[in-house]
Formats: sequence, structure tokens, C-alpha cells
Amino acid sequence: MDYTFLLGSIENILGKSYKRARDNYAFHCPFCNHRKPKLEINMHTNEEGKNFWECWVCQTRGRTIRSLLYQLKTPKNQASEILKYLPKGSFIEFKGLSIIELPKEYQLLFNSSPTSVTANLIKRYLYARGLSDNDFIKYSIGYCTSGDYGGRVIIPSYSESNTLNFFVARSYDGNYFKYKNPETSKDIIFFENLINWNQPIILCEGVFDAMAIKRNAIPLLGKSISTSLYKKIITSKVKDIYIALDTDAKNRALEIGEKFLNQGKRVFLVDLPDKDPSEMGFKPFTEHIQTAQKLDISGIMLHKLDL
Repeated sequence: MDYTFLLGSIENILGKSYKRARDNYAFHCPFCNHRKPKLEINMHTNEEGKNFWECWVCQTRGRTIRSLLYQLKTPKNQASEILKYLPKGSFIEFKGLSIIELPKEYQLLFNSSPTSVTANLIKRYLYARGLSDNDFIKYSIGYCTSGDYGGRVIIPSYSESNTLNFFVARSYDGNYFKYKNPETSKDIIFFENLINWNQPIILCEGVFDAMAIKRNAIPLLGKSISTSLYKKIITSKVKDIYIALDTDAKNRALEIGEKFLNQGKRVFLVDLPDKDPSEMGFKPFTEHIQTAQKLDISGIMLHKLDL
């Protein structure tokens, strides 16, 4: 299959590519801006019309060229020009970023029937993760018993104006694929409507980490900070930023910290033990964060030498 034109049109957006194994090509990732080309796209369109792609650093990923263009916020005319190079039968009209909606099967957990077997099973699962009935209300936690998100807890996120901007769907029944999220841009601020931008904020990896921390915690949905969140923080009145990423992401935490130091913010690195915040729970994490180390440029250089 000759995908020369498809590759060329994508290079017009992402820049030079680097050939990898099979039909994979690596690009510099626009989502995390890693210095090395870590975003790999498979140029071979399979029988289902899919071209899998993923950044091996920030883990932003998708199954189609269309989803990649969605996340890149590519103008409709430019996206349509690219999609025409896909093999016949796999072309799907590019409609641009649609308004995100909760699954039609979504049900709120806090007002579920007390006799519902499924709701009670989910509650037990969430109680075991340290959540309470008040958290069900605060975070509008819901669930689906059928449809594309059947068998999953739904945790929505709302913007500052209380508009839905994303949701996370987490399996509670042992499904191998733990998370199934909507195919839309992650360039959002998760739980934005719950954040006080006049107070210190805590950056963590996942939604369960943020809910365990409870106070002014923003999940990155990975190990990289979105453009929208970065811009919001540097233009806000926030002075103190606590970074609480897993131990295997210390280099990413240092990169994020350095960015904010260069913008005049105070940055504190939370050196997590073997457990993440959701495993630690609210009280132990709250005690542990008191030991967070204030970063400066020389300290960052010393940390990097230890990596």
C-alpha cells in the first residue's frame, strides 16, 4: 500500500517523521512537546479503517487518523484533505470537534435505588477506594449498565462555566481494559469548576488520585500537562504548585516544575512512596504532602543527575 501522500500531509502538520518498525512513523509529540520523536502513527490502514497512534511519553493515543485530527484541532478543510488519502472505504467525513455529551445510559450514583444490585456493587468498589457518599454528589459520579460504556463508573469533568468538557469511564468489574474515554481533545482542565485559583494547587496523574487528595487537585490524565491547564496556571493568581506524580514519572515532574519556576511560580515536589495518592488515601497523603520539597533551578539539576 502506497501511503506517501498520507504521510506527507501529516508531516505538513506535525513536521518531519522518522521511520520506525513496520509501517510506524515517529513524530515530535505536540501534546507533551518531548524533545525526542515519541508520537508513533501506523500509516497502514487496517481492514477496520484504523490507524493506531500513541505517544510513548504522555500516552495520548487513538485508533484512527480522524481521532488524531480531532485532538490536534485541525481545521475541517485541512482535515478533509488529509482523510481523502485513506484507502477507499475507510474515509469518514470530518465533522470537527463535537460537543461532548455524557453517555445516554449514564445514571447518577447518589440517587440510585437502594435495592439496585449494580449500584450497590459500584458503591462498594468506590468505598474500597476511599470515596464517600458525599464524593458521589460532589463529583457527579455515575455509571452505565449498557451501551458503549456498560460496566463502567463515569466520572465527568466540567469547565469553569459548568460545561461538560470530558469524562473518564473506569471499569469496576475486572474488565481488562480499565479505561475507555471519549475520542475528543484532552486539552482541557479536569475538575476545573472545583478549583480555587487563589489557593495552592496539586497536580496529580489520575482522577482517583485527585478525588483522594480532595482539595484543589487537578488530574493530568497522564504524565503531561495540557496546554490549556498550563496557560491557566501561569495567568492565574496561583502562587504555589505541588506536583504529585508517580515515582516512575519523576523526570516529567521535574520538567513541569521547571516550566513553572521559569514563570515565577513556587513549585514543590511531592516525593511519593511506592503508593500513589489514591492508594494512600486522604489523611496519609495530607500528612505526607507537608514534607514536599521546594524546588529551585539548582535543585532540579541535582535531581536530573540522579535520574
